[in-house]
Amino acid sequence: MDVSIGALYRKSLSTRGKVLCDYLWCTPNSGSDLRSATKVLNFKPGSVAEVPLWTYDGAATGQESASCSVVYLKPRSLHPDPIRGGDHVLVLCDTYQAPSAEDVGSSELAPHPSNNRAPCERVMKAAAQSQPVFSCQQQYTLLDPQSHYPVGWPERAGEGVSCSQSYGAVGSGTAVGREFAETHVRACLHAGLRMAGSVADSVPGQWSYTVGPCRGIELGDHLWLSRYLLLRSSEQFRVIASTDPKPVPGDWSGNGAPVKFSTRETREEGKGWFVIQEHLRRLQQAHVQHIVAYGVGNAKRWTGQAQSQPSGSLLDFTVGMESRKASISIPHSVLLNKRGWYEDRRPASNMDPYLVTMLLTCTALQLPLPVHASPLASSSQSHQTLSETISRGSSLILDEIADLDSFAPDTPPQNAGFLAAECSSENDPHTATSCMCH
Repeated sequence: MDVSIGALYRKSLSTRGKVLCDYLWCTPNSGSDLRSATKVLNFKPGSVAEVPLWTYDGAATGQESASCSVVYLKPRSLHPDPIRGGDHVLVLCDTYQAPSAEDVGSSELAPHPSNNRAPCERVMKAAAQSQPVFSCQQQYTLLDPQSHYPVGWPERAGEGVSCSQSYGAVGSGTAVGREFAETHVRACLHAGLRMAGSVADSVPGQWSYTVGPCRGIELGDHLWLSRYLLLRSSEQFRVIASTDPKPVPGDWSGNGAPVKFSTRETREEGKGWFVIQEHLRRLQQAHVQHIVAYGVGNAKRWTGQAQSQPSGSLLDFTVGMESRKASISIPHSVLLNKRGWYEDRRPASNMDPYLVTMLLTCTALQLPLPVHASPLASSSQSHQTLSETISRGSSLILDEIADLDSFAPDTPPQNAGFLAAECSSENDPHTATSCMCH
């Protein structure tokens, strides 16, 4: 199919004052499953409140039975459409169940079991006083649509390729896919997303971009929108933009989505470092629960010996200074300023940012996980706490690990004292140059 013909028509044909509104939503079939549908509006909405409620066929997406398949879309954020241009817009939505006979007279719709945004928003509201701030480095690999092999790699390179020539590469043959990456970042900026940068990553055809810093629910919203524009851009360039943690086996680091996290308390002068220490202890205790929710196929990133690859076992919890191999990486600025942020490097590239940011916030701030049906559960199951669902899902992770040839036996986790020896208890009046997440 020649996409240039469609581009020609889009430029030459008028919509006669009508506005194309692309509704976007997530489905539970995988960590990166996005859907969209276009509604023609007679006006250009000035705010998300003016975008009408809409529905779709949940049976067609595997979310509902055929007998009652309606799922409602609630608009949550409104953005200019960088693909269509003009007055056309993108609207990010979350999903809600159709009302039943028991709901007669109620004006409220219940969140769909696959809707992770609703409980995440509740957590962020509960944590508002702590002002959680996030950013995320999203990695992806460009694949040839025919061979499903990374572009720029030697054909069928069984052991992958060296990262020494690829990271931050400049020049033809090394910075493979730059036009795609540049176009995607510009599209995100046009849509009003918070973008911090992009870089050619560890192997040819692999790129990463950073979303943030964002407060609360905004990180999840902006990351999902950026992934939608990643997929739309891939249609135009006729490549596959894969967020699979390791789309091709081999000795390379794969795709991750590390998340930087800070709160008002971790950024506070005089006490921030000690709050971070306490966060790390809580994260260590909840390590397995987090890993379960941190992406499908995440264990594949723990195979091989690549320089930036996580070390040890998926079940190990480690902390390191500026370490790309640790579970949690602490920037040197934190030791200098005794406050700031830390980076959770465990999430896979296909993780759900609503789940990751919700779990980080609940664990670090000791908030209860909301009652909600997780994507690990079918829509026919009754509502439950996320912690109950995650506990059941841990067996899936263990099975996933057992399938890996290079799985290492369990080793004791790093001492919970972490890096205390490297930071004295005395207050040091350093001025923080960057205590936020970016």
